[in-house]
Order: sequence, then structure tokens, then C-alpha cells
Amino acid sequence: MAQQYRKKYEFQSEIKQLLDILVYSLYKDKEVFVRELISNAVDALNKVQFELMTSSRVEDRDEELRINISFDRDRKKLIIEDTGIGMTRKDLMENIGTIAHSGTIDFLKKLSKTKEREKVDLIGKFGVGFYSAFMAAEQVHIYTKYFTKESRAYLWKSTGDTNYTIEPTVKKKRGTRIEVFLKDDQKEFLEKHRIEAILLKYSRFVPFPIYIENEKFRVAEAIWTQPRSSLKKKDYIEFYKFFSNVQEEPETYVHLSSDAPVQFSAILFVPRSSMEDIGFFRSPPGVDLYSRKVLIQKNSRDIMPEYLRFVKGVIDSEEIPLNISRETVQNDIKINRIKKHIIKKLIAKLVQIKKDDREQYLRIWGHFNKHIKEGIISDFENKDRLSQLLIFHSSKNKEEYTDLDSYRGRMPEGQKEIYYASGPDMKAIEKNPALEAFMKKDIEVLYLDDPLDEFVLEHLREYKEKAFKMVESAEIEVKEEDEKKKSKAYMEEVKKFVTYLKDLYGEKVADVRVSKRLVDSPCMLVHPSRGPSVQMERIMKMADKEYQFSKKVFEINPDNKLIKEMVRVHKNDPKSQSLNQLAFQMLDNMMLREGMVEDVDSVVFRIQDIMLQAAQKIRTSSGKKTTEEK
Repeated sequence: MAQQYRKKYEFQSEIKQLLDILVYSLYKDKEVFVRELISNAVDALNKVQFELMTSSRVEDRDEELRINISFDRDRKKLIIEDTGIGMTRKDLMENIGTIAHSGTIDFLKKLSKTKEREKVDLIGKFGVGFYSAFMAAEQVHIYTKYFTKESRAYLWKSTGDTNYTIEPTVKKKRGTRIEVFLKDDQKEFLEKHRIEAILLKYSRFVPFPIYIENEKFRVAEAIWTQPRSSLKKKDYIEFYKFFSNVQEEPETYVHLSSDAPVQFSAILFVPRSSMEDIGFFRSPPGVDLYSRKVLIQKNSRDIMPEYLRFVKGVIDSEEIPLNISRETVQNDIKINRIKKHIIKKLIAKLVQIKKDDREQYLRIWGHFNKHIKEGIISDFENKDRLSQLLIFHSSKNKEEYTDLDSYRGRMPEGQKEIYYASGPDMKAIEKNPALEAFMKKDIEVLYLDDPLDEFVLEHLREYKEKAFKMVESAEIEVKEEDEKKKSKAYMEEVKKFVTYLKDLYGEKVADVRVSKRLVDSPCMLVHPSRGPSVQMERIMKMADKEYQFSKKVFEINPDNKLIKEMVRVHKNDPKSQSLNQLAFQMLDNMMLREGMVEDVDSVVFRIQDIMLQAAQKIRTSSGKKTTEEK
């Protein structure tokens, strides 16, 4: 009798292309078809749930809203059944026989031209939904009954070639039962543990119970969809432990929800530790993208910027396409809007912690400061927000940290720039001769002991209209009211010595001059005010061995004992070879400090020669003593 009512239908032409690609491509994630069928079941349950609240036409009103998964291993069948809204004959033809979105058709046209279609990642690139079952199936049967009492039940069949059939059947209760007849090489999907792993990966937060061979699968509550007022701290902690599969609590979290301009809910966690922090590989993104509580992208690279990869959590939006007509989330306008909103709120949360809980923020900074700095360099849109999170040691806060707002608040009237000094560690920075004038004048200087710091400030250029300036290029002078007038005769000799150094150094320096900023040190190198820092130049040199360091100005301190001795030697013997060696070594000492020396062997040879001369003088002095004693 059923044979009389069975009708054969041709697939839409694009469906033929799609099925051909799915069946014959070497797809790496065939398991995703289980997710798709579960997602369709959830959608059907959501729809009938609405009808139960608004309509009296629903059949089997007391039937539990659930998803059943079972196996017929003898016939190689995976069965997924729901008590949802079901389908009419028209629904079967429209939902299963047609691709709803023109974007799918466009993609298929492009895909048909490629010679390596088996390498194309299909899922997520266009609408697939139900059709993905044919990646693993020889044939698929759908038994379905619409939710109203007067509706008939239908059986849809296809082997995934060019057509399908629809015929009346017997089904007592509403809903849809999908029987996937698996290919011989896809029997893994008849194993309970395999299906449980797929559910745990993609569908562990679906809002309806799932039973596998009549055993209830553990689904977790999607607390991100609940109002914040109904949740307690322990709820967030328990969810984090379950979601991240860890025992430690999160450092902090943010629960967000929005209806405009895009609807979404999110819970984001900042962990208490980082694998990168202890020297392990670069961490993958930690945020998963969901739609209607079903996973779309694990470790999504589309929803969060790379520098926030340490953040873990869930972002869920019903406005992201799902079910039969799934579309790509990459470069989606809605995704970008969600991304902007979340970044802004997450940064605001960290700024608030920095203000309210110093100890907690220092823990976060200790683990994730490199990520924050990376963000300032890479995220132009948010670099000013991120700059509020920066903290440094300084000449006035050597033990504690200071942020840029605090530094700016301590700036005396008339100071137009934020000064900084960089080095491998605090001790090296404090020995920088360029700091002497700042110490003398009680001007605060930020200490940058991380190689990334200079990149960050270079990228920022200024903070709230105050430009950053490295101490080596700052135009600052030490002036003392009680400074004694220097001997004019001595200063004339100093000028001659400066001329001597200019001739001796030649192209090695941009200029030689008397310093007005040095207090104790004999000399220093002054950087061009608009040139790159030495740290930047060293990195450029590492990238390009042919790169030439920019020429610096060499300044000398006429009040320093060494300079006074050298001026005296120059006055007495302007052609002294020993003076030449000392002068070159003085310059090389500064170049060594800056990491700019290229011919290290020459420097070592000169040092050894100077040591030899010193040792000979000691021997001569010692010999005279012995003769006198005799």
C-alpha cells in the first residue's frame, strides 16, 4: 500500500554537487555530522517547546523533550531521534531537498573549479547541516511526524546520489528519527564511547537531555545564558573547572550579555597560570564559539584577538547561522561587533582590578604582561585602552610598580614628556650615565627591563598627550646656583681635547661635545631625538646583518677625574699613542654598554695592551722601591 504513495524526487542541482563533494572528499572531521544532527534535533525541540506554550494543537503534550541515540550494530545503523516538532511532506522537500542560502551556490561554483577539492575544509564554509551525514553514510532514512494530532508520518530515503523518495509510514509519536546506515569504514560511530566523546566536544551544553542507549549523558548547564543576578561566585568557579577540566579556580571572570547591536552572551575567565609563562609552546586560543549552546568553533581564532589567547570561556550568539544553513563565521559583521564589545569590556575589567585590587592585578600582570604588550603593538584600535594596564618600576618606585596615570600625576608643571630608561635589568638601568641629570633634578624616570617595553612605548608614542622620551635623547641640563666657575684656561684645554676626539673618532660618531647633563660619569652616548632606540637597532641588526647603527653624539664630563687626566695628557703630549688607546677604549666602553660593538676582537686586543702598559708601570714602580730599600 505504501508503494502506491511513494514518490521519487530529484535533488536540487546544487545538492547533487554538495553530496558529491561530501561523499568523495577526504574530509578530516567526519565526526561533525553527529553535531549537525544533534543541532537539528535541538532546533526541533526548541520549536515544539514554543508550540507547547502557545498552542493547544500539540500532540503528546506530556512527552519528555529529549534526544535519544541508539545503535543497530547488525545493520550498521546509528539512530538519532528527537521528540521535537517533526516535519510535513512539504518540510521534507524544502529542508532536505533545497539549499536555502545563495552563498552556498556561489561557493559550490568556485569549489567545482579547484583541482584539489579534497583539501578544502567544507564544514563551516557553507550550509551543510543534514547533508554532512552522507560523509559517513551509505544511505539515510528519516522517519518524521509533525507535532499536530492530525498530521501524517513520512519516511524520507536517499542513498546520496541524485534523488530521494518520500512515502507515508507509521510513527506513533511526534518528532524525527534519523537512521544513518554507516559505510564499512565508518563503524567507529557505532561505539558508545566515540559518540560520547563527540557530544562532550560539541554538544555538552545543549538545553535538552540526551540519552545514549537509554543512559542519560551528562550535559552541563549553560550558565552564560542565565542572568548574573541568579548566579553566585561558586557557580562560576564550578563551571570554569568543568569547562577547562582543571582543579584550580580562575583568577577572575567577566559575564557579559547584550541584545544590541548583536545578541550574545559570554563568560570569560582569566586563569591563574599560563603554559607560556613557564616556557611551554604558544597557547592556542581559549575561547569557544557557540550558537544556541552548540559548539561552532573550538578555540576560535575569529572571536578573540591572538594576544588574548590566554582568556578562556564561552561566547554564544543565536544570530550566528546554524542548523541546515550553517554559514562561515569568518569576517562576519556580527562576529566583529561581538569581538569589539567583548575586548572593550574585558580590558575595562582588568583596569578596574588594577585600581581596586593591586595584589590580584600584580598576579595577572606577572603571568600575562607579555600578552598585554603584544596587544598594544598589534591592536591599533584598542592600544590606548590597553596602555592603561601598563605598569613599570621607576626611579621613584624601585620596589613597587607605577602606572602611567600615576607617573603623569606626579609630573611637575612644565614637564612635557614621560622619560624612560631601558636595560636588561634594574641594576644595569641604574648605572646608565644618562640618568644622572634626572636624579640631580628629581625627575622621575620609568625603568624598562623587558625587551618588549621599548616596542610598546615606541608604538604608543604618547600617553594622554605626553610624549615618551628615552633619557639618552632628552634635552636636559644640570644647573646649580652655587656651581663654581670653571677655570677658563682648563676649559680652553677641554675644547682642544674635544677637537682631538672629533678627529680621532671620525665617522664613528656624529659629534663630540661637552656635556651639560653628566654629574659623575666621564662620558655617554646621546641618541638622535627622532632616531630609533638602541634596543630597536639591535633587533634590526639581528634581522639584517648589513644594518648599520646610527651615529651617536659623544659627550664628555669635564669635571670627571678620568677626563681631567686625559685632558692633562693631551696638553702635555697631543700625539700620545697611549692617549689614543684610552680615548678609543672610552668610546668602545659606551658602545659595549649599548651593545653596538661589532669588532669585539679589536676591543679585547686594545684592553690587553692597556693592561700590559699598566702592568709595566707597576713593575717599574716596584723595581724602584726595591733599589731604594737596598
